[in-house]
Amino acid sequence: MQGKLKLMKFLRYFSFLLLLTLVLFTNCAKRGTITGGAKDTLAPVILSTLPENFSTSFDKKEIQINFDEYVKLNKVNQQLIISPPMETQPEIIPMGYPSKFIKIKIFDTLKPNTTYSFNFGESIQDNNEGNPYTNYKYVFSTGTYIDSLKASVTYKDAYSKKTSGLVNVLLYEATDFTDSTIYKKKPLYVASSRDSITSVDLENLKSGSYYLVALQEKSSNYRFDPKSDKIGFHPTPITLPTDSIYSLKLFQEEKSANAYRPSMVSQNKWLAGFEGDIKKLQLTVSGNNEPIASHFVKVPNKDSIYIFTPMAQYDSLQFRFKADAYEKIHTVTQRNVKLIDTLQVKFTKSGTIQYRDTVAFTTNTPVKTIDKNLIQLIGKDSLQIPFDLKLDSINNTVKVLFDKTEEEKYTLYLQPNSVTDFYDNSLKTEMIQRFQTNKLTDYGNISFTLEGSVHYPIIFELLNKDEKVYDYLYLTGDSTIEFRAIEPAKYFVRIIEDANGNQKWDTGNYLEKRQPENVIWFQKEFDIRANWELNETLGMPN
Repeated sequence: MQGKLKLMKFLRYFSFLLLLTLVLFTNCAKRGTITGGAKDTLAPVILSTLPENFSTSFDKKEIQINFDEYVKLNKVNQQLIISPPMETQPEIIPMGYPSKFIKIKIFDTLKPNTTYSFNFGESIQDNNEGNPYTNYKYVFSTGTYIDSLKASVTYKDAYSKKTSGLVNVLLYEATDFTDSTIYKKKPLYVASSRDSITSVDLENLKSGSYYLVALQEKSSNYRFDPKSDKIGFHPTPITLPTDSIYSLKLFQEEKSANAYRPSMVSQNKWLAGFEGDIKKLQLTVSGNNEPIASHFVKVPNKDSIYIFTPMAQYDSLQFRFKADAYEKIHTVTQRNVKLIDTLQVKFTKSGTIQYRDTVAFTTNTPVKTIDKNLIQLIGKDSLQIPFDLKLDSINNTVKVLFDKTEEEKYTLYLQPNSVTDFYDNSLKTEMIQRFQTNKLTDYGNISFTLEGSVHYPIIFELLNKDEKVYDYLYLTGDSTIEFRAIEPAKYFVRIIEDANGNQKWDTGNYLEKRQPENVIWFQKEFDIRANWELNETLGMPN
């Protein structure tokens, strides 16, 4: 009996302990969950380098960088900057899989008494979280000391508000530099920057005289290609050491004239690529070695032209392209193509037009004559409205110019035979287009006052948020700067200092040592609202 009592007490005590343990365990479980620890946000740590970083009298063919964890290389071919550039690119391993080391295998013959640097950008990352080792640089010298001078450079796009993309800043030794160097040879030193960062420091330089160039390249081979690259250059050599900060403007040169072989589109129409200033192009066409009539028009938004020739069949046609000193002749055999272009007219505007819009019509074949007597512009009160016509032969457009009034309804009539094309085809049927204007209170007005030194003549431009010119004024001296009937939106101001007075912005030219015309951007955004009047003062930079 006594034994049974002891057993019952033990069971009660055991049950109590078991219940208490379950309660405690349950409470502990509710307090939190296992998360696996804090996220790794630390960059890899370099344990050692062989040879040591900043070594002198360097004569090795291999460099090894050891890390405390597995790392991977991300876009190392785009990120790695080697200065001076090597003719034979080194091999970076491993590529495509993680490792605790990086090896650089050098195949190039190193220059004597020269400091080299390998800047990896953000290409070295830890394998798990991708934390980058930012701008790690391995430096060595083939001489007895590390060069330690620096050149600081800022740059900006000569025309646009923002500078984006990779920009390489290059230094060439002045002693053996010629105008052709940047087209043929790699620089002695290079540094790079991208996107919104518009400044670089070229480091580990030796004292001396250098030519300074910046390139925004398509191929990133450190050689200037005028067809695709933007360039900025300092007009005179720079001398190191210096405390100066150099500023460069990036521009793309005007394309040199170049005409490509025409291809036949239809029986009377040819397509030819043409690079350069289309306004300078002179084109003559010969059929069977005899001059024939021809006309060309620009293809919208392309470096190409359409060439129109007579309907007659020729054994071959000779196209002679001339622009300033450029001249090129292409001889093409004419094929038998059944398609023939016939005159078609198309209006460019309809519905509600803005006060700055130009009413116009285009044709698919070149316009030969326009009979203004067969064209009418009628208002809502059936009154005829005076207008002028202006033919843009390069773009094959006829502009209808007239003074617009508010809340007016217009009807434009093109009567048969009002337009005749290059082939003496006339408009066969009447064409009608209707459009109207809003009331002036739907728009805003803005005026500007310039303070400080202004280098006239200037082009004062009002631009929309996409950097498209909404309106502009050409000013040769102090005058009222006013824009009226502006569509409600946000705008910016750009001023072009038109040094040569040709009423357009001129880019630079490297061989001519000509810098682009100066462009001034104002950062302030101007919010134009309906039925508002703004008066703004702009301070010109010194």
